[in-house]
Amino acid sequence: MHLTKAEAAAALAAIDQSREASRRAFRAHHGHYHLWLWGLIWIAMAMAAHFGGSAGMQRFSPWLCLGGGLASFLIGWRQSSQVRAPVDRRFMGVLIVLVFFALLWIPVLHPVTTTERLFTYLGLICAQIYIVSGIWFDSYLAWLGLVLTVLLLVGFFFFLPFFWIWVAIFGGGSLILGGFYVRYFWR
Repeated sequence: MHLTKAEAAAALAAIDQSREASRRAFRAHHGHYHLWLWGLIWIAMAMAAHFGGSAGMQRFSPWLCLGGGLASFLIGWRQSSQVRAPVDRRFMGVLIVLVFFALLWIPVLHPVTTTERLFTYLGLICAQIYIVSGIWFDSYLAWLGLVLTVLLLVGFFFFLPFFWIWVAIFGGGSLILGGFYVRYFWR
């Protein structure tokens, strides 16, 4: 079977149109809601710690994380009806192992002495998950994870007296801005 140049050009144009439609659907229904949600949760946790100290962080963070997990599940469930993609079981396994071992290190090493230190450690785990996700799926998440890592470390090592304000603005703000990037500019 031989295609004429016009038929080949038409087929390539159809492929490009299909690819662009897929990207528009993916961009409209994937990721940005999660980033916005978790950016707001980071801001809320940081403000709870800033105004309520360690007690405020301990009182509100578990509820914020539980509510965020439930909201993330609902967002994912809703979006799965609009963008169908199979779950990558190997990737999910990698994430489970990363989180399991990261949390296992806390009681083994006893490195946590302050709320700021614990938040930084857990934030770096989240940033690592973004980086692994970005590498695995070749996406913007790797860059977001790297930016988040740098901002967390800068805040922890250089702005500790203003750490919670720093985390609210630059940690939560990075996630929210990342959501806007995904929603309106990611191609």
